[in-house]
Amino acid sequence: MVRPRRVLIFTDLEHTARRQMVQGVGRFAREGHRWQPMIPWADLDQWAMPEGINVDGVIAFPNTRERIDILLGLQCPVVCVGPHFPEVSLPRVDWDDELAGRMAAGHILGLGMRRIAFVGVDFGLGYVAKRLRGSRLEAATHGLKVHALELEPGGHRADKVAAVARNEVEWLKSIEPPFGVVAATDITGFDLLNALRTAEIAVPEQAAVISIGGDNVLCPFSDPALSSVELPGEQVGYQAARLLDGWLDKKMSAKAICVPPGRLVARRSSDIVVTNDEMVRRALLFIRQHATRSIRVCDVLTAVPLSRRPLELRFKRDTGRTLQKEILRVRIVRAKEMLIDTDLPVAEIAIRCGFSEPQRMTEVFGRELGQAPGAFRQSHRLADDRR
Repeated sequence: MVRPRRVLIFTDLEHTARRQMVQGVGRFAREGHRWQPMIPWADLDQWAMPEGINVDGVIAFPNTRERIDILLGLQCPVVCVGPHFPEVSLPRVDWDDELAGRMAAGHILGLGMRRIAFVGVDFGLGYVAKRLRGSRLEAATHGLKVHALELEPGGHRADKVAAVARNEVEWLKSIEPPFGVVAATDITGFDLLNALRTAEIAVPEQAAVISIGGDNVLCPFSDPALSSVELPGEQVGYQAARLLDGWLDKKMSAKAICVPPGRLVARRSSDIVVTNDEMVRRALLFIRQHATRSIRVCDVLTAVPLSRRPLELRFKRDTGRTLQKEILRVRIVRAKEMLIDTDLPVAEIAIRCGFSEPQRMTEVFGRELGQAPGAFRQSHRLADDRR
């Protein structure tokens, strides 16, 4: 009987993309390849090889120079994953950070924003600079420039975080709203939302925010829920396993592979329509704040000092939708978020999102999306499983 290949996985599991990377390796092994993936739980801090086990190959997510040195000293094939230390001459599978920046900036520009900003700290590793470059390239296609919080040179991480925290609020206040911000990472986006609150800049009414990463805990947990470009961690892990397997079989040369980002998930942090009409802006704000409370068009009119006919005309001009359509759209957006990010029963989600009864939400989903809420939830989770 042929012994399965023992492949060691060196990574921490604190970020969604890294957990997905391990899932991708597991998917490759389950497809019939003679693999025995292992994660050295007891030795993660030291990245030490387990004693008494012969290892055929290693897949690693190195994020420090010390870990790179360990990998370079191993006497077995090694494939790196992730964006760190691209200059090291080890086979690598990475995601396309520049394209992720372009996707995020494109989302902001698609909202009608004419001012776009970027915040991120590179820590000397390069991937944030690539995301900034992608954002600038996308903005340039619209004749716009990106306002960037200055990326600091290499140095101690804690010092750099403190420096950003001191400067961020004043930097945000210097940008005329409305504007959109691309956050280089989900953690940066989470901190950015706090800085915007401190600066008394409303999200998304004055500043729309999107991050890069797609952490499936942090993004839905943020307030408001954080829009994000999802990194293709699962596909990166799968391709890394395929690359290593081909290398061991001598059927594939060691090389670098770049995987495009996954989908863009729009949540409340960028749910905004840009308008210069104060009455339309007030109506949009009221609907966004109260749509889940079973409001009607007459309730919107109590918050806006304008009669129905002229408000409807101006609202349709700037948004392309009627007031009633906007109320339903916001409810659908909230329902989709909850269907994706929670396990709450469909009936409870319907009531929480302002529908008079569950059947009403089912009717709206069928008309607007072509599927029932339960089918929408299932299709989204199947897509996650395939990633």
